[in-house]
Amino acid sequence: MKLGKINLLLLAFMMLFGTVACSNNQATENNTPQRTEQTSPTNENTTNADELTPEPGAKLLVWDGKDGLPFLTEIAKQFSEKYNIPVEVQEQGAPEQMTKMKIDGPAGLAADLLVLPHDNLSEAIAGGFVLPNDFFEEETKAEFQETAVNAVTKDGILYGYPRNMETYALFYNKELVKESDLNSWDDIIRFSKTFNDVGTKKYGFMMQLNNLYFAYPFFSGYKGYVFGDNNTNPEEIGLNSAGAVEAMKYFQSMREILPMEAADATGDVKTALFQEGKLAINLDGVWNIGNFSELPFEVGMVPLPKFPSGEVPNTFAGVKAYYVSAYSKYPNAAKLFARYVTTKEALLKNFEVSGFIPARKGMENEAVIKDNAMVSGAIRQFEHSIAMPSIFEMQQVWAPMANALELIWKGEDPQTTLDNAVKSIKEGIQTLHQ
Repeated sequence: MKLGKINLLLLAFMMLFGTVACSNNQATENNTPQRTEQTSPTNENTTNADELTPEPGAKLLVWDGKDGLPFLTEIAKQFSEKYNIPVEVQEQGAPEQMTKMKIDGPAGLAADLLVLPHDNLSEAIAGGFVLPNDFFEEETKAEFQETAVNAVTKDGILYGYPRNMETYALFYNKELVKESDLNSWDDIIRFSKTFNDVGTKKYGFMMQLNNLYFAYPFFSGYKGYVFGDNNTNPEEIGLNSAGAVEAMKYFQSMREILPMEAADATGDVKTALFQEGKLAINLDGVWNIGNFSELPFEVGMVPLPKFPSGEVPNTFAGVKAYYVSAYSKYPNAAKLFARYVTTKEALLKNFEVSGFIPARKGMENEAVIKDNAMVSGAIRQFEHSIAMPSIFEMQQVWAPMANALELIWKGEDPQTTLDNAVKSIKEGIQTLHQ
């Protein structure tokens, strides 16, 4: 009899526990916006936005740098008219956004959406500033360049809504040099030897020599790398590998056509010489396309050629994206806006207004982009670019490598110099983790 009562009590307890568990699971699921119908995007312009219901009384604040405001201000009006959600746009550069999130976020004063370069993502996640791009994850992965998607993904979780990509390639003055002279690095060297006149500051080719961002193609062109496991493993550093050493030997040999100190090849010097018609081939970033479009001579842009190793080099790419703030009171509305401003039509308009090269697939076929030779060249370079490492440890790489590049350019032994640089990097990383 007593055993029967105990069994009844156990049965009642199990039923109660099951009911509570189901209730808790349901509550958890209800906190995540669910699709009413799961569809795979057959039309890249489809937003599936109608499936996501914005919160009642939603209003949004968006932060972006000065160059992004003209487009954002206009698109915000369109979004407000369609969804009846007020949107305010404020000028805040990326560094200011990160600083303000630490204080304004917990105080409820931060923006609902941020616009950040991808190398800020690790810090933003560590600070708990941003939410995953969960609702539009499938569409984002299907519609955007793989490099862009990887750049805004951390530990397998997609966070960003990619807007534009930035990298660098070869600008050239069409009055001074033919595109056929840029087919290989040997061709560039050969042309430069005939064009150079150091006395009058005429140069065939120039790049920023002491900046790993621009020197990285030499490493990648010889299978060198920064970190292991696709730049996610700081315990493995490849900047003094056999390939990296060969890369720096070739880099060092180019002083023959660029006889100047590495520290003197600054961005300002290089840009001025190019604008004056004294520099024929300029390795520089896509952010100068607008500037170089207004020169009195025609400028072209082509991807970097193969190195003597036979490898097509990868450049570093930067990706700017929208992120939904973890402090937003209206995350659904914010996700709707992030999706709305990254549709094909929106990014085309942004390109026309701001010159931002869209991170979406297939945009090179759009007439406004296809007809711009420099932009087309940049997009071709994107096909051979990788997202600049965004892990925390990357901040310990720049200074030692800048010093190493200067020493190698002066003629120091590449292997010894790179070994010393990697030692400094490891020491910096160790200090960072203390």
